[in-house]
Amino acid sequence: MHELFYCSMATREMLDADILDMLKVAREKNARLEVTGLLVYQKRTREFMQILEGEKQVIFDLLETIKADERHLSLQLVYEGEIPERSFKGWSMGFADLESVDKSKLEGISDFLEKGYTHELIRDEPSYTTLLMETFKKSLPVA
Repeated sequence: MHELFYCSMATREMLDADILDMLKVAREKNARLEVTGLLVYQKRTREFMQILEGEKQVIFDLLETIKADERHLSLQLVYEGEIPERSFKGWSMGFADLESVDKSKLEGISDFLEKGYTHELIRDEPSYTTLLMETFKKSLPVA
């Protein structure tokens, strides 16, 4: 089992309908490909970050599809590696909007959320990304 984590910028403001359409397609495709994960979007800064889990070749092929998607730019692979088991088992694609997160529950990273998760900040402090994704995982209902 393999996972990858990337971040990207939306090429334009993503409306709720855009996100719902994106999730519908992703969930159907990911279920077919046996890919699980979590997508996080910050509307204020138009930034995405996503973890994908599955067979290595499958998730890297999916990453290439995402890179070619006209809704993403400046896509950067932050991390990839082997995992003993899925963290998002049963989720073809979980979703969280950073604007709706209660920042008081994310001790020590409120400044990080205010600044956005720019590519430079992720490179300098990758532990923030892990903490964010774990927090979202715990706060979202299991699908």
